[in-house]
Amino acid sequence: MAKALAILTLWLCIALSAFAAAADKKQPDWSQLTPEQQQILAPLASDWNNFDDRMRKKWLLTAKRYPKMTPEKQQRLLTQMKDWAKLTPEQRTVARENYKKLAKQPPEKREAVKQKWQEDQQQKPALPISAPPAPAAATSADTAVPSPAPAGQPR
Repeated sequence: MAKALAILTLWLCIALSAFAAAADKKQPDWSQLTPEQQQILAPLASDWNNFDDRMRKKWLLTAKRYPKMTPEKQQRLLTQMKDWAKLTPEQRTVARENYKKLAKQPPEKREAVKQKWQEDQQQKPALPISAPPAPAAATSADTAVPSPAPAGQPR
């Protein structure tokens, strides 16, 4: 019995030390990423060194899958990263909480929320891309009325 307990204790110590070594594996800082990883993850560059190891690992796995994605999925991912990078920490917290709440909902409810969101996106007016307006031409009324002089000064 004592021999079995000693073997079990030894096995636990070895297993725990191996687990601790794997858990301590530090994910790379931005400067340690490959050029390809930096290109894919560019929208996250300013925040990268503030991410915890779990978050870095998640994004590195996403970057690994990126070349296999369709161009549409690649574009969607880049857009989402840019949008995420623009959020304040408070907005990110709210977004995470909302996602967790939605994930707990039944599939029908999640689908209804997704449908509503898509409808809202379609109803948003597209922002016009145009040159700035040209200055208006001066009319005779503009030139006929002199500007008022400051108090105490003659015109």
